[in-house]
Amino acid sequence: MDAQKPAKRVAIIGAGISGLVSLKECLAEGCKADVFETRSEIGGQWAYEAAPNAKGELQSSMYDGVVMNSCRDTTAFSDFPIDPATHGDYLGHRQMHQYILAYADHFGLKEHVKLRTRVLSCTQADNGKWAVRYQDAESTNSCDVWEEATYDALIAATGVNTIPNLPAFTSRESFKGEFLHSHFYRRPGVFEGKRVVLIGIGSAAVDLACELAAASREIHVVTRRGGWVLPRYVLGKPVEAWDNRATQVWVPARAAEYIQTCLLDLVLGKHPKELQPDHRLLQQNPTIRTEFVERVRTGALKIHRAEVACFTETGLKLSDGTAVDADVVIACTGYLHAHPYLPADVLRNAETPYFGIYVYKLIVPARYENIYFVGMIEAPGPALPPMEAQARFAVGIITGRVTPPAGEALMREIRNWQELHAKQFIRSERHVATETYVPYIDSLLELLGAKPTFGRLLGRVFSSGSPLRALSTLSAVYFGLTSSAQWRLFGHGRKEELARETVLRIAGEKGEMTKRERELLTLQ
Repeated sequence: MDAQKPAKRVAIIGAGISGLVSLKECLAEGCKADVFETRSEIGGQWAYEAAPNAKGELQSSMYDGVVMNSCRDTTAFSDFPIDPATHGDYLGHRQMHQYILAYADHFGLKEHVKLRTRVLSCTQADNGKWAVRYQDAESTNSCDVWEEATYDALIAATGVNTIPNLPAFTSRESFKGEFLHSHFYRRPGVFEGKRVVLIGIGSAAVDLACELAAASREIHVVTRRGGWVLPRYVLGKPVEAWDNRATQVWVPARAAEYIQTCLLDLVLGKHPKELQPDHRLLQQNPTIRTEFVERVRTGALKIHRAEVACFTETGLKLSDGTAVDADVVIACTGYLHAHPYLPADVLRNAETPYFGIYVYKLIVPARYENIYFVGMIEAPGPALPPMEAQARFAVGIITGRVTPPAGEALMREIRNWQELHAKQFIRSERHVATETYVPYIDSLLELLGAKPTFGRLLGRVFSSGSPLRALSTLSAVYFGLTSSAQWRLFGHGRKEELARETVLRIAGEKGEMTKRERELLTLQ
């Protein structure tokens, strides 16, 4: 940042992964940043809550048995690798939360977080600055004592798993059993011996079905479209190992999906008929759970390809005429794209297309200045690297390193994206903020010079003085696991030696961090 200009003041709402990476990037660029967090600890969704608080609020969607859908080596922060000596291939939610806490400690983030602080509203002034009104989270009334501070920029980092989406099911109030959203599910024990119906086929529905199958009397899954459910491992490797940078960048999307579908059929056999979707593999975010398909085939789970027509006193009536009796119905129906502390039209208004949002690259809203979304994304891969890329992009705009289009040019870019998005993905609320993985991150970080292109990596073979090591790095980046460290090899914010050590260690499938990695981490 220009030493002649005063440091930009940035307000960040939320101290989960999105908020913490935004804070870290702000501090690295010389900004003064405050993070507002309602809860008493950092970590966002990964800070597990066993039960609602005294107000009945439950912020975390984590249930006790959560295991990540993405593997250790693709999930890590780009400049803070996870040591395979102390972590398995896939992390549980407690391990992930500990890793987030270690990241915050390593980069000195905690002192900038205002815990137990609820943001009531964010209002933009005529000069483009943002007034953030907040109060103690223990206050029971928004009219209680509050404070206000003004910031040059605002980052909304409260993610997409905050406010449950509960469809208006017909005659739901007539149901005599228990009804809840999957957001409030924690452990399977209380459902032992009961007939349970799960509505939906996303990650929550698949996980809960597998958890409940062992003890519940019956498990029914109601899904309109069916869905692709992938195993964690394919031929002994994490499933992500079969979708590298080369396949995502060089191979046409339809061809890549066809190849991956054939591989899935080879490993698992054809999806059961009742589960087989009409859409392509990556038109909808795939779900990871190894035993789900097996439980469907063995009859432990009953799949219903239908919609909920209405609730009855004893269960559900489906659109195909089937009556399903139930003691418990769990709506695994996702979350709303809502930010109650922001102006109501920040994402949408009456002119917004069906299942659309007016946001450039899922970060820059069209109608307001100096506000950026970080963490509002779903991708066919780990969530953390795209969030980190969004943070780097947003802070790049704040500090003047990145200049996004403005006015009609911005709207044209958004409309073009909406047209492409409609062709690539299913039209639903869940997929409003769905993007590709490597191509999307590349599109953000290219503007910071951080895109690891084949040409740049090949150039290192001739210019680095270590041609074999440079060639190994090229091979690891394009044909190995898509470690986020690859986006620290070049450009602004690069940490080339650490990134190279991490990329090569992952490609070599080493069982622990290298000595040099540890040394470089200490020096950060």
